Amino acid sequence: MGRVCCLVVFSFIFGLVGSQVLTDECLSCIRQHKSTTAPKIGCHMGWGSFTCGSYVITFSFWRDCGRRGLGFMECTVDDQCSGECMRTYFRRFGPRCAKQLNKETYQLTCADYIRLHDGGPDGCSSSKTLDAWAEMNRRCPIRA
Repeated sequence: MGRVCCLVVFSFIFGLVGSQVLTDECLSCIRQHKSTTAPKIGCHMGWGSFTCGSYVITFSFWRDCGRRGLGFMECTVDDQCSGECMRTYFRRFGPRCAKQLNKETYQLTCADYIRLHDGGPDGCSSSKTLDAWAEMNRRCPIRA
């Protein structure tokens, strides 16, 4: 009985934390930011890799989010699937990003998440993601 109780409490707490990793508003801001920097919706070569969808998702990003949907291209061009991919990726790597920024995960901003998106799991410590961070901070100065 004690194990079941602890499991239920852990699942409840983890569910609350995990579900609040990224707001719909932040996800929308990321999509808007990506749509202004991506040459087109769909799939294309850009920034040294093949990307797809309105979130400009790479194959490795899709793989790291758990290979959601029916396949890479199918998921990344589907708003629901790609949105879940984004949430899963950020839930997985958000704590790592927060550690790189000396923050708690709940303190991450939408601009911090764009650094994670653009730079991968270590993007929050990369100076290469600072321009995207500054642009997102200007456009969407919201808590994630």
